[in-house]
Amino acid sequence: MGSGSVVGGRVGLALEPDLLARLGRGRTAALVTGTNGKTTTTRLLVSALGGTGRVATNAVGSNLPAGLAAALAAAPGRPAVLEVDEGYLGRAADALAPQVVVLLNLSRDQLDRVSEVRMVAARFREALAHFDGGTVVANADDPLVVWGASSAPHVSWVGAGQLWRSDAVGCPACDGPVVFDLGGAGWSSACGLHRPDPVLSLDGDEVVDAAGQRLPLRLSLPGRFNRANAVMALGAAQVLGVDTARALSSMASVGDVEGRFSVVTHGTVHARLLLAKNPAGWTELLDLLEGGDEPVVIGINARIADGHDPSWLWDVAFERLAGRHVVATGERAGDLAVRLRYAGVSHAVVDDQLDALGASGAPRVEYVGNYTAFQDLRRRLAERPARARLAPGHGPPALRPFRPAATVPVARQPAETAPSAGQKRRRRLSDGVSALRVVVVHPDLLGTYGDAGNGRVVAARAAWRGASVELLLASSGRPLPAAGDLYLLGGGEDGPELQAGAELTSSPLGQAVAQGAAMLGVCAGYQLLGTSFPDAAGASRPGLGFLDVCTVKGPGRRAVGELLAEPLASSPLRDALTGFENHSGHTRLGQWVAPLAHVRYGVGNGDGTEGAWSGNVFGTYLHGPVLARNPAFADLLLSRATGEVPLALDDDEEQALRAERLSAVQHPAWRRVRVRRS
Repeated sequence: MGSGSVVGGRVGLALEPDLLARLGRGRTAALVTGTNGKTTTTRLLVSALGGTGRVATNAVGSNLPAGLAAALAAAPGRPAVLEVDEGYLGRAADALAPQVVVLLNLSRDQLDRVSEVRMVAARFREALAHFDGGTVVANADDPLVVWGASSAPHVSWVGAGQLWRSDAVGCPACDGPVVFDLGGAGWSSACGLHRPDPVLSLDGDEVVDAAGQRLPLRLSLPGRFNRANAVMALGAAQVLGVDTARALSSMASVGDVEGRFSVVTHGTVHARLLLAKNPAGWTELLDLLEGGDEPVVIGINARIADGHDPSWLWDVAFERLAGRHVVATGERAGDLAVRLRYAGVSHAVVDDQLDALGASGAPRVEYVGNYTAFQDLRRRLAERPARARLAPGHGPPALRPFRPAATVPVARQPAETAPSAGQKRRRRLSDGVSALRVVVVHPDLLGTYGDAGNGRVVAARAAWRGASVELLLASSGRPLPAAGDLYLLGGGEDGPELQAGAELTSSPLGQAVAQGAAMLGVCAGYQLLGTSFPDAAGASRPGLGFLDVCTVKGPGRRAVGELLAEPLASSPLRDALTGFENHSGHTRLGQWVAPLAHVRYGVGNGDGTEGAWSGNVFGTYLHGPVLARNPAFADLLLSRATGEVPLALDDDEEQALRAERLSAVQHPAWRRVRVRRS
């Protein structure tokens, strides 16, 4: 097994279940985990400890138990720095008894495999509660990490920063809001959970220790996120007794990490290779790309290592790429193309990643891939000789023309007077004067699966038809706009769902529906629209009562996978519904509602039907987001909100995506609904 292969690790663990513990016995070990930055932080810490010649490490990112075993077997007796998948921290820590565990950050990622982010934090908390033989080095700026790490007896806090906060708006300890200091680094919640005082902090290009001493942080790696990785690695190195100056000097020499940040040449094109696999990673990377004018080639796959559900693309602010040429590529380029269309970003779709590098005709491009797309491109670049950008006689593919109307300004809810009782506030798409109000309800609480994208879809589709549109993001903690024409509720985790339900009980939603507004609830939002829904323990909680449905916990397993449903004769829908489900609910329909569709593949309500509707109120378990993958459903909601039948649009990209997903779900590999325990 000394070759270091993952296969060798699998065989070894099968023959000897306690192999990890045996291989780790008697050696110093550090484990690095978190959503983003694991591989880079591991590489930086290895460098600080003397490099790969002196340290055992899984440098290729093989971070499951088989990869850990293979890395240890390949370097017997050496100190070990190992990247560990978030789901396996407890197992690895129990087996290896490391001196250091590094917790970087937690955010939504691979939700169909890893679980919702609070569940991951809870597993961290459980795994570290008895970790009394070592020190946890944890990011003080991430509330989920702080809660997960605070069960450990010994914690060294590091202020590494946290740009992405959308997964930490609710306190994991008490479900109350987390309040971040404006312009500062502090945060706190009502229960007392707060930002602990760090022993090291990142401040621009400097590291600041607890005494206020500042040390320059000079890295070859670009970006704020890599400086954050470095300060976390430095914190771990200090715990392991490494001299601070030596650690900083060693980390400065790291120029690329498994091909990330390297520049490669293919034909006459020079491409910088970057990796981003979730909204938090993209938030950091968009800052790095800002100010450049090179075309951006984006590769998206949706394999097991990426997560099968690319709905997260709608949580990325691709609008920031407006004005630059973007090429969508990879196995799920169709999902990305639709997202870019609604972001108002000029783009082309080129299926082959190598061809995509030269598709813009520019000599230099930025390539950004998610995990397996990035690895695929590196492998193909290594295997195939450089070739011309395009075959003779062929020019670059045409970029989709920029549509200014696609980007609808997003506003916070304004102060307003609610319509008087009995008054209907119905806008018309055709007059172009009265603004159609699309309200995304509590996206901070009900926005885990990209469902806020539904608001962008319907707003853009109305604007493309000449309507004046207001797209309002109505965050929690403020009065909900009473004069909306279409209200959209998305999916969320158990705690935020409870918080949203409590706030919406006294909201004007009921009055708005009575006055003709349309409404769509997705997943948790769908459950909230019913008469009751379950909390995390399975206890029944009162819903809003807009749909005659009640939801209970399913039979201990979670429905995760593609869903295909055919409309019933009584449904206002005429096209099949395609989307991705990820829930543990079983929804029972009462006599005052009808199902949206019957299920061909998937789970849906749990009784062979999917979703429900009554009047202008609709509910579904479909993510995707559902309106991006089902434009006819979006137009149905616009029709219900306005009283008009919308004119047809050029939906070539949406229809191509639908055709691809309808075909994929009928493949044998997709027919089995993937389920995992809640």
